[in-house]
Amino acid sequence: MADREEPGGDRRRYSERPPGGGRPAPRRRPEDAIPPRRAPGEAPTPRRRPPDGRAYDGPPPRRRADAPPPRRRPAPPPGSTEETVIFEPVGGGTATEERPPPHELGKGGAAIRTVGELLITAGLVVLLFMVYEVYVTDLFSAGKQSEASSELDGEWGKDRQLHPDLVDGKAFARIHIPVFGADFNFTIQEGTTEAALEVGPGHYKGTALPGEPGNFAIAGHRVGKGAPFNDLDNLSSCDQIIIETQTDFYIYKVLPYKDEVEGWAAGKGAQPKCKNVGTLRDPNAADGGAYGETNGRRIVFPTKGDTVNPVPYKDPDILPKADQVSLLTLTTCHPKFSAKERLIIHAVLAQQVPKNQVGTYAELLPKISEAR
Repeated sequence: MADREEPGGDRRRYSERPPGGGRPAPRRRPEDAIPPRRAPGEAPTPRRRPPDGRAYDGPPPRRRADAPPPRRRPAPPPGSTEETVIFEPVGGGTATEERPPPHELGKGGAAIRTVGELLITAGLVVLLFMVYEVYVTDLFSAGKQSEASSELDGEWGKDRQLHPDLVDGKAFARIHIPVFGADFNFTIQEGTTEAALEVGPGHYKGTALPGEPGNFAIAGHRVGKGAPFNDLDNLSSCDQIIIETQTDFYIYKVLPYKDEVEGWAAGKGAQPKCKNVGTLRDPNAADGGAYGETNGRRIVFPTKGDTVNPVPYKDPDILPKADQVSLLTLTTCHPKFSAKERLIIHAVLAQQVPKNQVGTYAELLPKISEAR
């Protein structure tokens, strides 16, 4: 007899000999056991593997007492010879749902989708147009401006003419604005047709010529096609605008703005840069006289054609030519990317410098820099 301890601490007595005084049977090791025979066609029992992935040849591990009961394999349907395979749930125990069939759009939904596609297409077209207007046309205009400048230099290399003949679309002068940089210059073409403005600023036909009494008026693009007047709204009173012809430099200065007129002489008008710049208002006239509406900057509607009259905003015959002030007027679209209004800059002739006294524009700049 021998004592053995059962799980749980229960000790019992066992007999080493079988009943009847027979010889005890030898103990069989699990690895010496003969596996049961498989029926024909039966798949071999898969070998269990421990968690670390190694083959496990011993008896199956004992299940923990607190482990849930094993899942039972469902019985195969009648007549079936295949095993039923159990798959583990997807996503931590949640079953996957089948995707519902696509919802068919009704008439209203189809119309909304069509409108949306059209809006997207229209947006792309507008975007491409803006890229073309802002960037591509600049490249085209730069080439045309370079060609016009070379032709103008060739014309000026010939005999000097005080009053050259004006030809539609052909350059006859240059415009410089020092506050925009020493390299700011564009040729001025005769006329304001689209073809002329693609090259650079254009002279309003019929208005005065540079330096003459009256109103020398120029139009220019603000966006695309070279955009010569893109920064026109950055000009201040007394800033210089220089018109170069074959024989002279005409130095115009921007007139006082409307809010600067009152007290101009004792205020900004007393600064050196504003020499020869005064208000054009008549102090003895209630409405300011003939030039009462002519300030350095104005914003008007495109229909305001009298902007470029000899006396701006007044009847063309209000003053004889001899009594007219020599003005320069620049016009461009306002605001940017819109033609709803026009931005107007008015400047007055402050000085005329013959070229034979100073030479080139680069040689002129140092001499007028103190007065800028």
